[in-house]
Amino acid sequence: MTPDSESVVIRLVYDGPPFSGKTTSLTTLAAGMARSVFSIADDAGRTLYFDWLEYVGGSFEGNPIRCQIVSVPGQAELADRRRALLAEADAVVFVLNSTPGHLAAAADHLRDLRIRLAESTEPRPGVVVQANYRDQADALPLADVRAALDAEDLALVESVATENQGIREAFVLSVRLALDRVREQLRHGRPPEGCFTAGEPASLLARLQDPDLVIPPRPISPPEPPPSLSPKAPADLVPRLPDSGAPIGQVWPPVEGRAALHSAFREGAVPRPGRDGSWRCQVGDWHFYSAARHELESLDDALRELLTWAQLYAGSVERLSRQRCVALAETGWGTWRLWQVVRLQVSLRQELRAALREAGPAGLARRLPDAAARLVAAREARATPLLPCGLDLIGEAQGELVYTGFLPPPGWQRQEEKGEAGATAFARREARALVETARKEEMWNAAELEAALRPRIPGQTPAVAAILTAILDAL
Repeated sequence: MTPDSESVVIRLVYDGPPFSGKTTSLTTLAAGMARSVFSIADDAGRTLYFDWLEYVGGSFEGNPIRCQIVSVPGQAELADRRRALLAEADAVVFVLNSTPGHLAAAADHLRDLRIRLAESTEPRPGVVVQANYRDQADALPLADVRAALDAEDLALVESVATENQGIREAFVLSVRLALDRVREQLRHGRPPEGCFTAGEPASLLARLQDPDLVIPPRPISPPEPPPSLSPKAPADLVPRLPDSGAPIGQVWPPVEGRAALHSAFREGAVPRPGRDGSWRCQVGDWHFYSAARHELESLDDALRELLTWAQLYAGSVERLSRQRCVALAETGWGTWRLWQVVRLQVSLRQELRAALREAGPAGLARRLPDAAARLVAAREARATPLLPCGLDLIGEAQGELVYTGFLPPPGWQRQEEKGEAGATAFARREARALVETARKEEMWNAAELEAALRPRIPGQTPAVAAILTAILDAL
């Protein structure tokens, strides 16, 4: 907040490779706001320091919101200025040319952006990918753009900057991501300090020209534990799903979670009730889930419950698949629901099914010892809180085992026995489930699998051998 006006100042930085449309995006945005852009450019019109746009609108907890919007220079020789601007961002709009000849440069630029933002204090600034030049005949499909950028975890907006298409959507989403970050800073007792002087781009210019510019890190305090709740059963109506327009403070993690909601939500998606009183909805690869106990009577109750699950999430984050969040949504009849939103990841079972389809029983037998070893490692992990374990719930990301399912409630415990009896029961359960799945595959042949798998059992650890033996017993 600024000390003179008590306004909330957020910094939105437009980044991207040269000639991607950063300046055009700001100019178009300014025209829609009846504002002008301050720019320092060379004779060819290329940005030398930054383009500056300031806008005041809306409120945050009763305080006016002042948006300071800047674009960075794209030239490699001006990288120091770009890094200085990114270091003070609350959110970043990454603008790129989505035609084939420009994606390699965009991918390199985005990788560097991630490195720069990793140096920021938590929560790190959110990123909106603005895929520009969508009016070009050779503009690539969005799925190809995401794959080329390795940007599955980022919110993506299509744009044609010259036609004012997608510009406001990217801006509004970046404002929400920035306010998510500001709220977390305030919650941890760290009022955000405006690094730019309100209304004075000349002050920013002076800062960028200062060779001794240093931005000190700011410590983060742990959150307070919330009280427990006893929510009511859900009503016999269809509740609303959370989306990226969720109010500040109703999504966790506050920045990455909103980006996940932007990717997951689709207009017209309707959740379906479960027999246990829960609600579920699948939208492409994304799954929404709200337990029966997760309808809350008031927003205060819902926010306390969200904090409980935020702590559970934070305690498990290193072991979880990346693209997920927990979020609140008003049901439509005066109550609130807590939702888990998770993107479907490749599980060990899916890996094994792929091996069976591609290489038959022999290929499956080759993969089984390694899959069993990873399953055992996940089950024997001593980290808390405890997470469920199974072929459907364990996958791999960047060489590490990750949990791919919905989080169980706080205090969850496994029902199976401990020790050797528990390990045996676990092995038999997973073996039966795998065999039942494999029998449905066209290339399934029990005799061939047994002949290929039995010689691989000697030399395995007892736990892995138990799973492989249980598979043979279930054939």
